[in-house]
Amino acid sequence: MTLGLAAMLLGAFGVPAALLWAGHRFRKRSPRRRAAFWGGVVGHIVAIVIGSIAAMTPAATWAPTDLWRGAIGFWSFALLPLAGAVVGALRAQRSRG
Repeated sequence: MTLGLAAMLLGAFGVPAALLWAGHRFRKRSPRRRAAFWGGVVGHIVAIVIGSIAAMTPAATWAPTDLWRGAIGFWSFALLPLAGAVVGALRAQRSRG
């Protein structure tokens, strides 16, 4: 298993499980954690759309040495939810202080 495939599987199965866990007792969480949760959800939705577009692009349009398809298709599932959670948490912290 390659590192890219492991990142995609983590993003496809681990991120939704982590978001499900983070949403447990959502009302009792701090505003910062709620904002991080919603940022992660939005990041995961964006990653699904981007990854699906990359996966449905015909193979004839990609070169064998093209790394963008792998970067977009594999790594976006793991990195975009994390980036969304960080942005959500920082935005909640900034609006609070």
